[in-house]
Amino acid sequence: MRITMKHQHTYWLLVLVIFFSCNKNKLMFPPVNADANLANTQAIDNAVVKNMEGIYSLNDGSNSLGTQFVCKVSKTKVSFFSNQSGILFILSYGLNTTDGSIQFAGFWRYAENATQGTINFSIAKTDGAFDLIANGIASNILLKGIFNSPQKSISLKYERPFSQYVLAHEFIILAHGTIPLKTNSPFAVNSVNGVIHSEDYGSNGIETDIQLTKDNVPICMHDDSFDDRLTLKGPLYGDFSDFTFDILEQYARLIDGEKIPSLAQELQAFVDSTTMKYVWLDVKGDEDIFKYLEPVVGNAYAHAKAVNRDVIIFAGLPSDDVITQYKKQPSYGAQFPCLCELSLQDAIDNNCQYFGPRFTMGLLLDDVNKGHTLGIKTISWTLSDNTTILDYLQNGKFDGFISDNTPYVVYDYYALH
Repeated sequence: MRITMKHQHTYWLLVLVIFFSCNKNKLMFPPVNADANLANTQAIDNAVVKNMEGIYSLNDGSNSLGTQFVCKVSKTKVSFFSNQSGILFILSYGLNTTDGSIQFAGFWRYAENATQGTINFSIAKTDGAFDLIANGIASNILLKGIFNSPQKSISLKYERPFSQYVLAHEFIILAHGTIPLKTNSPFAVNSVNGVIHSEDYGSNGIETDIQLTKDNVPICMHDDSFDDRLTLKGPLYGDFSDFTFDILEQYARLIDGEKIPSLAQELQAFVDSTTMKYVWLDVKGDEDIFKYLEPVVGNAYAHAKAVNRDVIIFAGLPSDDVITQYKKQPSYGAQFPCLCELSLQDAIDNNCQYFGPRFTMGLLLDDVNKGHTLGIKTISWTLSDNTTILDYLQNGKFDGFISDNTPYVVYDYYALH
């Protein structure tokens, strides 16, 4: 659901009132920004704003939010990722047609704690707004802003585009459970809202958990049964496989109050409401699960093609039991890619295009290099510690990570290469 800037204030207050007492997963709602500078602004085409992407440096003002930043643009937001403590800004934007400036409003926060505040920026017409809007040129951009708590000034200047290495080597950054948990976003894991907002936190893909309901509908849920870590207390208890999807839709809610989504619903949101590319389906191994996944994934690919979206949806094979189910449905593997977690040889034997080792297995340089010679990409999981993230980026040759701490991955990959 897309919330207009006009209604954001009311929306967040309502959500806070209803769900604050049920906050088990450190859901942290962003501070309310009045967005006064966005009043009466006009939308700017995402393709134009995309040209803002690159490396920015602190030009003037307080350095308490960092001194260098990576700018990434999602479908509806501009995000900055700092060199300091995983700090990120998530900003809405609009064009002031009266003076030709571009206005931004949103919030900043530390990735791993409750410290946050509001932040506003402006790019004056003569400080790069005209060049960006008219010609797609970002090199002259100077953002001047104010952030709270307490109120301080800040100014960022465009420093350089991403390196040729970065542009030539797409790095896969998958949000664990659709939304990176370390950022304490206001969205539940494996939720449609998590999918829609994940790229604001730096992801270019998601990992989501898949199991079947009683009537064989693939749903996005990590645990087998209800618990207050992932779901609100309600009339249902026991295993999700004991209930039809219709019953779950009526009576079960995630910890942010949203419905438990079907995979079809998540994939539709992924295609329609984001610009992300990758989906890792963490398959839990129900009997005949690939029989029921096949039409859902096929429909998602068909829809993506119809709306000119380039997406890759690969099924994870985390165990021998899941591989057994995968082999029972050979038509699935004949059409769609897969990822094997067990070993590179298992990935080869099952004709997988991806290998997904747990990060505790180390850098696996020989396996990664061999995989590359065979056209197999390697994605390590799940990296959350900022020191390990930096180490694996600097010393490894991975093609991507699953992470609970995507702001660190984004800054370290884009700024340091």
